[in-house]
Amino acid sequence: MKEVEFEELIVRFTPLIKNQIKKLNLTHAYQKYEQDALIALWECSMSFDETKGSFSAYAYVKVRGKLLDACRKEIRIYKELQAQSVFEDHPDSSSMLHSDSDLERYKKGLTIKQRTWLQQAIEQEKSLKEIAFTEGVSIEAVKSWRKSALSKIRKQLNSTSM
Repeated sequence: MKEVEFEELIVRFTPLIKNQIKKLNLTHAYQKYEQDALIALWECSMSFDETKGSFSAYAYVKVRGKLLDACRKEIRIYKELQAQSVFEDHPDSSSMLHSDSDLERYKKGLTIKQRTWLQQAIEQEKSLKEIAFTEGVSIEAVKSWRKSALSKIRKQLNSTSM
């Protein structure tokens, strides 16, 4: 596609992009999402097949999909950072992460699956995907272990800090 043609597409589909960003309530990072939408529009211009329908419908689906994917990614990253912040928020977190005896103390109140997550995520620095593969379960199962383990650890941290 020529540069001039793509610039015409940008002008033509700017209202669609703005509308989707507004509908999805992504205005907090407008420029980032606008860039993602423009990338999706460019990808559409490169891969469009006239025999499969109209360009407008194709662009709508692709732009909206790209925005939703970017939003999901942001949410996933935020949740992972929030879950890991339990260790950073506690005054003794640095010693807790480096001291085996402290880590063992927090393991005592956890189930076997929760301990598995803690050991592999903290001590072995494995990702959720790696833990799921190692244990032969879904990533969602490991996320569940992490969530309940962090909840129990938070309760232990709050009870020891009082």
